[in-house]
Amino acid sequence: MNIKTASEKTGLTKKAIKYYENEGLITPSKKCENNYREYSNDDIVKLNLIGALRALDITIIDIKDVVMGVKSLPETLIDTVKKIDESINYLGKSKLIIASLIEKNLIDYRTSGEQIRKLRETLELSIDDKKDFISNTLLRLFPGNFGQLFVGMYDPFLSVTIDNDEKKKIWLKLVDFLDSADEVDENCFLIAGINNSNNDKLSEFKKMMGTQHENMLSYDENIKNKMVNQQIGFVKSLKENQEVKDNFTKVIERSKQLMKIIAPIQKEFEEYLCILNEDYKKYKKNETKMMSDVNESLMDKLGFNVNDLIKPIN
Repeated sequence: MNIKTASEKTGLTKKAIKYYENEGLITPSKKCENNYREYSNDDIVKLNLIGALRALDITIIDIKDVVMGVKSLPETLIDTVKKIDESINYLGKSKLIIASLIEKNLIDYRTSGEQIRKLRETLELSIDDKKDFISNTLLRLFPGNFGQLFVGMYDPFLSVTIDNDEKKKIWLKLVDFLDSADEVDENCFLIAGINNSNNDKLSEFKKMMGTQHENMLSYDENIKNKMVNQQIGFVKSLKENQEVKDNFTKVIERSKQLMKIIAPIQKEFEEYLCILNEDYKKYKKNETKMMSDVNESLMDKLGFNVNDLIKPIN
């Protein structure tokens, strides 16, 4: 049959048929007397397949592998699905970044390029690289030993898995938030004092935080009782030892001053981390329950609770 008939049987244009021939997808015979192309039934089968696969956006190279027997049709379809998934994932990330930029209502295009690049790059980071990104950014905001202490409070929970659109959106918000946050003044006497402390105290704090993380993640009745007993012992030492009482008062006052410095960053950071890491969400939930349980137990046994203890003692 001639090209006109082939076009009618396949629904393909003459131009398309000639293109597929030039690409080596079909090889029609030629009449000796006039050199016209003669298309066989096998060519029609191939052209129908080619047209159908092109409608699915399968590439000419992949289609050629099928018709030449290099790859089976199922293999090609599976590979195409993988490519489509990758494309969907890439476009989804692009959509989230664009939505984030629209929400920010950027006016100055001169700073937009760097922001867009950073958002895209951080979305593509591995779990370990995301953890390093958060840690390094926090260390930039909180320099020296103070930063090490701050990161130590969250270290087990900084490995985040971004596996849905909500987390991708929150991750972009976190990146933008950390990027725009101001560094704390390292000359502040409280921070300077911590930065000048020796490494032994830093190691001791990290060890203490490790124990606290374990207790909160596995919080149960035994841990509750242990916490209550510790608080009872501490209260007794406050009543019996003036030096302990004075030191406790100083710690409370310094803690309040430190909170004024870190609270603007800490509060929002923890909100994002609760969404990005299920263990941290559990940690905060158990921490709240622990405080309530301990306060209630102390009230029953001593007549006052933790909230009374943290008030300045005269």
